[in-house]
Amino acid sequence: MSDELTNLLPPERARTLARDYRLRLAVVVVWLLTGLVLAAAALLVPTYVLLTKSISAKEVRLANIESTLSSVDEEGLSARLATLSSAAALLVALGRTPLASAAINAALAVPRPGVTLSNFTYVPAAGTNPGTLAISGHAATRDALRNYQLALQSAAFARSAVLPVSAYASDADIAFTVTVTLAP
Repeated sequence: MSDELTNLLPPERARTLARDYRLRLAVVVVWLLTGLVLAAAALLVPTYVLLTKSISAKEVRLANIESTLSSVDEEGLSARLATLSSAAALLVALGRTPLASAAINAALAVPRPGVTLSNFTYVPAAGTNPGTLAISGHAATRDALRNYQLALQSAAFARSAVLPVSAYASDADIAFTVTVTLAP
């Protein structure tokens, strides 16, 4: 027997059957795609609900924060901000002022035989007023005190060193205070 099968249907009827088969296949594919789209939509519903609730919760929190910021405490916040700004300006100004330790170290580096130092008072420069350093102590003799004053005047950090004339009233064990005007 031959491998060829015999088809007893007329060609027109075979075409109608093939067309009906393709139509049924198309309907089944459309139904499957529709079911797939509906299943995907049903699976997206929980995500949609979660996102809408999250958005509404964040809107409520934002409204709460805005109401907190715009409440009566705004004046207190402004006052605190002004205080912090002035404190920051003070810190910047302090950072620009010369250090007292540098002036005192320079004064201590000046040779002072026969002179004992006991107290330092530092006043930083303010505006056009130069800084000053008041140095107190005891000198053994007038000559030791005069030599110390001259050494201070010739120091690089000092513009002038003023010693009252009354300091020379005693011959020995002289208490003194020299006011040194600092060079800029």
